[in-house]
Amino acid sequence: MKIVKITGTSVMVPYAPPVGPYIGRGGGTGTLGGRALVVKIETDAGHTGWGEGNGAFEKDPNAILAGRHAADMETALTLMEDAGLSRGSMAGIEMALWDLVGKRAGLPLCRILGGLNRTEVDFTACMGLKEPSESAATAQAYMDRWGFRFIKTKAGDDVDQDLRIAEAIQKTVGARAFLRPDANSGYTPEQAAPMLKKLMDLGVRYYEDPCSTEHTDALARFRQEIGMTILVNMGLGSLENVRKVLAAGAADMLMPDTPVSGGLLRVKKVATVAEAWNVPCLMHCSHDLGIKTAAITHLAAATPNFSGPNDTCYHGLTDDVLAKPLKFENGKIRVPLAPGLGVEVDEAKIEKYRI
Repeated sequence: MKIVKITGTSVMVPYAPPVGPYIGRGGGTGTLGGRALVVKIETDAGHTGWGEGNGAFEKDPNAILAGRHAADMETALTLMEDAGLSRGSMAGIEMALWDLVGKRAGLPLCRILGGLNRTEVDFTACMGLKEPSESAATAQAYMDRWGFRFIKTKAGDDVDQDLRIAEAIQKTVGARAFLRPDANSGYTPEQAAPMLKKLMDLGVRYYEDPCSTEHTDALARFRQEIGMTILVNMGLGSLENVRKVLAAGAADMLMPDTPVSGGLLRVKKVATVAEAWNVPCLMHCSHDLGIKTAAITHLAAATPNFSGPNDTCYHGLTDDVLAKPLKFENGKIRVPLAPGLGVEVDEAKIEKYRI
């Protein structure tokens, strides 16, 4: 099964309220939809594989991989990185290769990556910065419309703003859902410590990246002395940094992502390393379309240590590049068990949303 042709198309599918516009730390107009580099790989065996990355091809991947076997993942990743491709575009190619391997074998990807450990995968519904009352209303909508039990809000611009948002959401959701603010390392340890104590008083028990992983001692202290469950996403671009975070006891959960690591295989390696410290993993959200969302479900299904509720904004898309969009039930997606990623891509939609 040799690679014949690789193509990439940049697409953007708009968000609808209440997800869009998605305002992150620093404000601005926000993210208006899911944006991706959709990768298509054709082989001499007649199979077509699909993947989702981001960015663009800095170098022609055909010159790097054409003629090579689609199952040689490690070799493909090394060749792409050595040639100067970004990890975001590498991730899309590697995902398409896995799709091809599954289709060739006649097996869903989860059964290639380790087997079906769970048939449904839990997700955390992400929301951008909003006024406190609007944040609370959005949290309610997330529970009522999609059944989410885990909700993530952006944070990190202003402590008082974050506390007001958290208080409003907590009053609305009570014990029915778990809130996880994400500061994107926006605070110093000195700012974060008193804020986390106040959030604990409000009933918030999870916090993502309160400060930079340069301050592993502070993150460990937040866990041990304040009792906050700390999730770390930023700074996990290499296994060396992953080991530093784990060895310092700085995280209760890790949040790798394919565009940062360079592919599903490398994310799975993060989960394997974290397992040695009894630290579970979940996937970070990159404003994904259905191709990557399907890949996340397979990775989580096949990896026991990938057991947290993965991030998503997928519920906010007005459409998708899939012929049949994935569906949330009780905040979960059932693992698609057709061969490969288990989903069918609609090429007409790729053209419709091309940017």
